[in-house]
Amino acid sequence: MQDLFNRVSGCCFTGHRPDALPAHGDESSEEMQHLLYCLSRAVDAAIEDGVTEFFVGGAQGFDTIAAECVLQKRTQHPSLSLHLALPGQNQTTGWSARDKARYQVILDEATEVWYAAELCSPESMRRRNRYLVDNTGRCIAYLRRMRGGTLYTVNYALDSGIPVDNLAERFLDL
Repeated sequence: MQDLFNRVSGCCFTGHRPDALPAHGDESSEEMQHLLYCLSRAVDAAIEDGVTEFFVGGAQGFDTIAAECVLQKRTQHPSLSLHLALPGQNQTTGWSARDKARYQVILDEATEVWYAAELCSPESMRRRNRYLVDNTGRCIAYLRRMRGGTLYTVNYALDSGIPVDNLAERFLDL
């Protein structure tokens, strides 16, 4: 775990895969545009509060848009760091070529990459999720489904005394 100063300056993200995002993650939809706007505002608020270290899990869906948001903000705030916490080196197995290319851009632009294990497993995903929370002092989430890794991570953050900004609460379809 990082020291207290780094924890205060850190923010993690957790959220669902595309199938549980608004409009199944179709970024051209009005619903996803609203989520992207809410995410951008949440990241801006974190930056205004002194956050410079952002931690993301690298999965498809919310993790991807969160990482891309931080990278976009880094053009205006060069001191921002993007830390990828990945469950395993084979995370992209089964992904489309388009999604792998998008992931590779994020990987190449990341400040740091940390692997929970060589190969992905349920345990390595839990280890990755704990790492995200253990190294930060706040969490930005998109939690709509009350099951799975996102719920685990949000509950772990709350149990650790880490405040969670759940962007899904900004949508009426909950």
